Amino acid sequence: MHSNNCRLLLLAPLLLLAVPARAADPSVPAQSGAAMDPSYRLGPGDLVTVRVYGEELDTSQPLDDAGKLRLPLLDEVKLSGQTLREAERTLQWLYREREFLKNPMVSVTLVSVALREASVLGAVRNPGNFTFPSQSTSMSIVDLITRTGGFLPIARSDSVKVTRHNADGTETTTTVDVSSMLSGHRHGADFQVLPGDHIWVPERLF
Repeated sequence: MHSNNCRLLLLAPLLLLAVPARAADPSVPAQSGAAMDPSYRLGPGDLVTVRVYGEELDTSQPLDDAGKLRLPLLDEVKLSGQTLREAERTLQWLYREREFLKNPMVSVTLVSVALREASVLGAVRNPGNFTFPSQSTSMSIVDLITRTGGFLPIARSDSVKVTRHNADGTETTTTVDVSSMLSGHRHGADFQVLPGDHIWVPERLF
């Protein structure tokens, strides 16, 4: 019996090594591969950690709807649209320019990426919420409508309504002639949809 107990004690560490690690809790935001991509540009809702070496100014928070962070000494700073390295240079410059710090060393780390979605309802083939492509902070309305499977024959594609919530709490609705964009008759840049936008495609009145 004593011999068997000794064998079990010796085998226990090996058995523990053989047990696979428990999968990460899917409810806990995991650090995205975007954190390792130097070209990734920050957007509203992205959670970042800002560290100022040698100073008690560190903070972790998401960018607000306007793409801004509220930082010690600097107050609100817009970082949306910048890469992590660009954001670091922006903050270092501001700390120097405003004479808070002589030679600041700032690091900005991306903790998690916000889920960026827009909803499309009305006369399209597959209405619902659509997730933006990885790293995208905006999407062409033509591309978005294409993702829905396209317009139904009864759609008023020349009067698509895009409702947007602004950072100041207001709401604006823009009428977009998507049919002209699809036919190539409209010159200039395509209308860009932003995360959180609501697109409504009305039906024609016969």
